[in-house]
Amino acid sequence: MTALLAPKSNPGQRRSEQRAPRESLREVRRPQRTVASIPFILGLGVLLALGMVGLLLLNTALQEQAFAVRDQQKVATQLGYRMAALETEVTQARSSEGLAVAASKLGMVPNPYPAYLQLPSGEIIGKPTAMTGQEVPDVRYRTPEELAKIAKAREEAIAKAAAEAKQKAAEAKQRAAEKKAAAEKKAAEAKKKAAEAKKKAEAAKKKAEAKKPGESGTKRNGSGR
Repeated sequence: MTALLAPKSNPGQRRSEQRAPRESLREVRRPQRTVASIPFILGLGVLLALGMVGLLLLNTALQEQAFAVRDQQKVATQLGYRMAALETEVTQARSSEGLAVAASKLGMVPNPYPAYLQLPSGEIIGKPTAMTGQEVPDVRYRTPEELAKIAKAREEAIAKAAAEAKQKAAEAKQRAAEKKAAAEKKAAEAKKKAAEAKKKAEAAKKKAEAKKPGESGTKRNGSGR
């Protein structure tokens, strides 16, 4: 086999071969609007409007449901507080202190010597004893009404004592003022008497001084005779 050399290519000829023939330009007409596009746009606008209205209605319904849920939660919270308060009242009523208060309302008193009734035989264990209410004086159960009356009476006693103390202080102040006024009056009267006595003494002194020259003249006339 023999190798053959490839013929040399001309660069100008290659470029001319690579260039494709250019097509001539022409004007493209605008597409004319058809009547069918207007109903499509109107339908699209109506669809969007309906979607907005639906969203508004959905938002309003969700807000109303949220308000209703919040109101129901408030009611549930209030009912929970009420239930807790009732449970506390029931617990207090079941306690020994609550039973003792209820018994005291019925006129019952503590019994340190109880008697028991055995069932179903009906046998009485212990000796039934009538109570006077003074067997256990330290054990006293008072109702809230009685405690309120006691507190009210105590407040009234404190207010009465304060009013009496205030009245006594006012009376003592008035007596002190009267004593002071009497002392001032006595001092004024004593001062007035002292002034009058001083005036009398000065008048007597002046009178005595006025009599002295006459007495000396009479003495001289008597000695000359």
